[in-house]
Amino acid sequence: MKKNKTKRTIYIRTFSALMAIYLILMVCFSIFLIVQEKKVESFRLSSYASYENENIETVLENNTVIENTEKETKFTDLSKAKKQLVNKLGLTMYPEAEMALFTGDFNVIAHSNDYWICSYTEYREGNKNYSGYGYLNQNLWFSEKDIKELEEYLYAHPKAEKAGDLSGYSIDLESFWVDNEMVIPDKIIVTPMYADSFDENGLVNSGSGIRTREIVYTSKYKNNRELPHYEEGGIIPVNSYNRNIQGQSKLRELAMDKGKLKEAVEQGKIGVSYQRINLFEYTFYLVQPYKYTIKLDKDNQKYSEFWIVSAGKINFFDKCKNTLAFVWSSCFLTFIAAAFILSAQTYKTYKKREELDRQRNYTTNALAHDLKTPLSIISGYAQNLIENIHSEKREYYAANIQSNVSRMDGIIRKMLELSKIESELIQLKYEEVSLGRVSYELRECYMGVCNEKQITCLIEGDALINADKSLIERVLDNFFVNALDNTPVEGTIRIRISKNTFEFYNSGSQIPEDMLKEIWQPYKKADEARGNTKGTGLGLSIARTILELHNFSYGAKNNEDGVIFWFQFSAEQK
Repeated sequence: MKKNKTKRTIYIRTFSALMAIYLILMVCFSIFLIVQEKKVESFRLSSYASYENENIETVLENNTVIENTEKETKFTDLSKAKKQLVNKLGLTMYPEAEMALFTGDFNVIAHSNDYWICSYTEYREGNKNYSGYGYLNQNLWFSEKDIKELEEYLYAHPKAEKAGDLSGYSIDLESFWVDNEMVIPDKIIVTPMYADSFDENGLVNSGSGIRTREIVYTSKYKNNRELPHYEEGGIIPVNSYNRNIQGQSKLRELAMDKGKLKEAVEQGKIGVSYQRINLFEYTFYLVQPYKYTIKLDKDNQKYSEFWIVSAGKINFFDKCKNTLAFVWSSCFLTFIAAAFILSAQTYKTYKKREELDRQRNYTTNALAHDLKTPLSIISGYAQNLIENIHSEKREYYAANIQSNVSRMDGIIRKMLELSKIESELIQLKYEEVSLGRVSYELRECYMGVCNEKQITCLIEGDALINADKSLIERVLDNFFVNALDNTPVEGTIRIRISKNTFEFYNSGSQIPEDMLKEIWQPYKKADEARGNTKGTGLGLSIARTILELHNFSYGAKNNEDGVIFWFQFSAEQK
């Protein structure tokens, strides 16, 4: 229960910290992206304004004269200029922007609107036709129902897949009058168009239709003013269908605001400026002088013959949402993966530290226990010597005191040896070592004990390894001592050296499976059935540390009638 709680705490804290970092980074990135998008949008709007400016300037040059240099301009034909400005202000590159054209003294000449844009042949010169443009105020001539139906036809985009499929509608004017720049319709005829051919991308390349006059809308206008009359024209679909009419009206008011323009000119705010509506939405206000030139009058006041103003609304979240969605989601997955990895590694480190603390406490307690017994014996015998009790046993007391001192000295030396090896400060002296030769030398050393317990000791095979000879001898010596301590009378010890494995087998009782990994820790012993060991309990721990220093894998396993300790070395070391 405690482990689960600790693990949960580590995961929660790690995830919380990384999620906080993630949110901070993502918010900063989002702000940075929006700021950069504002710069890009400013450049795009300036480019758009330049294009619109050039179109409008052409109309102004053809229809105005500059009478003097004091802000005064004069139209040669204002009605003609307004007609030519229809398609310049209506067919803009930025469909959601509203535009207005001002004179030098800030009076509106023309502006964008929600009217339908119509085109027709205004006059002919020989074989050449000259197009005219005009606005059709649909609200004056048709009902809301008719307007809705006409707009559905006007902006319909049916998907044609083969020749003969419906590809759209042609919205034609049949009989209409022109009042300056305004078109007054008599009839509007809707003709279905069918696909004839397709291009390589599957888009309709050409289409045709027959005017059946089945769909006709009539205005019922009576011409009492002798207005110019034309027989045929058409309505141009522009990107204004389903726009936010109320929002566009506010933008149009902004573009047509004389005071706003005058203030911008006086403050030198020529170009693009932004005003934030909410967190992501901004309105932009773009002022361009005629021919991009600001002039100064005799009072050093800035002026231009004309001013072209654009106003619009931009939602930077809509422009950045795809990028933001990708970055937020990909970074979220990355942070989640990092959080899992970091949490798992932190918990793993915590468990290692907990195990280390537990092992340190266990070792301290075991060492205290091992030293307590000889110290108690020494204390008792010393007290007897001081009080001269059983004086005839003085030599016996002294011998036992010396024996227990030697035992304590051995324990302390082993602890110092293990501490030195585990500190990794020891320098390995590599040389070629014969495992068979070392095994034979150790068998000779312990032959007396083997004979005493009638233990059979067999050695099979040999291998040369590159290692520190003194440390490898210590490993094999600890294996021998452990085996002799746990092998029963008339038992067997067998050393088998194969291609890349050293195995040390001794007969006797087996080690419980759950203890096979624990016995390599200091003072960790198997159950009492393995023998009444007189060792320090540090032999296998020292062996483990030496083998790890050499990067040798090691382990212990139970056999049918005993235990095998083993370690593996690289075959290239032979």
